Amino acid sequence: MKTRSFAPALALILAACAQDARPAHGMVMATTIVITNSGGTNLIGYRVLITPEGKASYVSGEGSGEAVLPAAMRDRLMRDIAAAKPLAQLPGGRSCMKPVSFGTSTYIAVGGDRSPDLSCPGNDATQALENDVAAITATLHVRNVPRSQGHELPPVNY
Repeated sequence: MKTRSFAPALALILAACAQDARPAHGMVMATTIVITNSGGTNLIGYRVLITPEGKASYVSGEGSGEAVLPAAMRDRLMRDIAAAKPLAQLPGGRSCMKPVSFGTSTYIAVGGDRSPDLSCPGNDATQALENDVAAITATLHVRNVPRSQGHELPPVNY
C-alpha cells in the first residue's frame, strides 16, 4: 500500500493563505494610497497603488508592474498626505485651463478620502502632493500614453 504525502498540498494551501501587503486586484486596503490619472481624449491614464511599506503596483497604457519605492520617497509621501488631510478638503486650483484632447486630472486617495485634481494645485499642500506624484511616476517610469500607442486600462474593481 502506498502512502501519500500531504506536504505539497499543505504548502500550496499555506502559500495561498499567506498575508501579502501588496495591493491585490479588486482588493484595496484602507491604508493603500491610490494615485489615479484620468487620461484624456487622446491619452490613456494610469493607476498606482502604494502600501504603507512602499510597495507599488501600477498599470498604464504601456502595461503593469511592481516596485518598491525608495524609503525617503515613501516617507515624504506619507508625511505630505498626513499634513494635507483631509484630502477632500484641499482647495482645488481656481483657474486651471486644460486642453480638451490632452488635459488630464490626477488624484490621490487613501481610504474614502480623495484629493481634488493635483494638476491644479490650490495651496502648498496640494503642490507637495503633486510633486510627490511626479517623483513617484518618474521613478516607476509610469506615464500617460497616446491612445494610438497603448492599451486601455483594465476596469477598476474597488
